Amino acid sequence: MGRKGKNRYTAEERAIHEEAVRLRKMTDKQLVEEFHRAADTEIAVRVPDVAQDSPEEAEPNKNTSEVQKLLSALSEGKCKGIKGATSYKIAQFAAEMGLV
Repeated sequence: MGRKGKNRYTAEERAIHEEAVRLRKMTDKQLVEEFHRAADTEIAVRVPDVAQDSPEEAEPNKNTSEVQKLLSALSEGKCKGIKGATSYKIAQFAAEMGLV
């Protein structure tokens, strides 16, 4: 297949392409800041939705040992691709949901 000309992009494809170019031009520091800003925004948006959808589940569960095992395994690095910062965010999210 040949390359698609820029004039044949749809508006959505053009917007995605421009965003990809913007991200490729960022420095490492800028990329990390952008990633963390997006992750924080996503967590802030999701937490209230979960709390509103299930108020009865907001109370701490009686049996949290399985969740604790999962969180400790993640923090110890037993899951490929999950590092300290990610496991910390998962632990915070679990606490906000009342799982811990």
